[in-house]
Amino acid sequence: MIGSGLKKLAKENNMKVAHGVAYGSLRGYAATLSEENGCKRIVFTTRFPDPAKKDALSALIGQTELKRQYKVQNLEILPRSVQITFVDNSGALKKVRSFLDWFVPLLAQHSATPADVCTECGSQITGGRWILVNGTAHYLHDTCANRVAQEIEAEKAQKAEEDTGSYALGLLGALCGSALGAVLWAIVLNIGYVASVVGLIIGWLAEKGYNLLHGKQGRAKVAILIVAVIFGVLLGTITADVFTIIGMMNDGDLYGFTYGDILPLIFFLLAGDADYRGAVVANVLMGLLFAGLGVFAMLRKTGRDVSGTQLIDLE
Repeated sequence: MIGSGLKKLAKENNMKVAHGVAYGSLRGYAATLSEENGCKRIVFTTRFPDPAKKDALSALIGQTELKRQYKVQNLEILPRSVQITFVDNSGALKKVRSFLDWFVPLLAQHSATPADVCTECGSQITGGRWILVNGTAHYLHDTCANRVAQEIEAEKAQKAEEDTGSYALGLLGALCGSALGAVLWAIVLNIGYVASVVGLIIGWLAEKGYNLLHGKQGRAKVAILIVAVIFGVLLGTITADVFTIIGMMNDGDLYGFTYGDILPLIFFLLAGDADYRGAVVANVLMGLLFAGLGVFAMLRKTGRDVSGTQLIDLE
């Protein structure tokens, strides 16, 4: 997605906005502006025909305190792009502008290819189009863009052919993993806390279990992980009450009850005690909220992974 600040920067540079990003020529270089996980992001799609100049630029960047001067969280020079992530806080856009004033001339000095040079073949573009590949815009020749699309489809077909996993086994593994996380959830709940990090752990264990039992890497994986996380929260909430009842039995507060009576007692209370039922429902809802906050980014990443490379024609 893209916020108002980057939209303003895009408008100033006659860039277009579509599919949650701004794209176009930014001071002469093909660029994508976007925001994700509390950060602003700029990606220049460019090449460095002279490896020595690329290395020189990397060395210069390494000598500059980017975070202190420009709030740059990360800068990575890849074979066909330069990716910059900025900390998104008060005054971030001003820092972005200052960074561009400093950095864009360096691209020219180190022979980075401008917007009208195709990053696929390295030739001048006379008739081209913009495509969006996994959230990054590229300006390519029509023929180069078509070749990229064909390569992506071939890669997806190969992965689908090689994926011999099973959704059923994946579900079993995810439930086993989330059950382990439920024990931690119960312990934390008994201490008196509900933390999103525990939800993240449940999600992580669920995905670990899914992959260990060779679950199929398809779109249904995300739905299975969501089910597993919900299962983990529900099981963790009930397990917390089991721990509480065991403690009461050990203290002699529930004389005559045995461990075999614990679950029937819980179900009896759920059916007949409105206050207890309300407390359980409140714990479950709070648990689902915090678990959702914890696993949202992980599930989104998993969704991208199973979807494979996504290509969208922008023009």
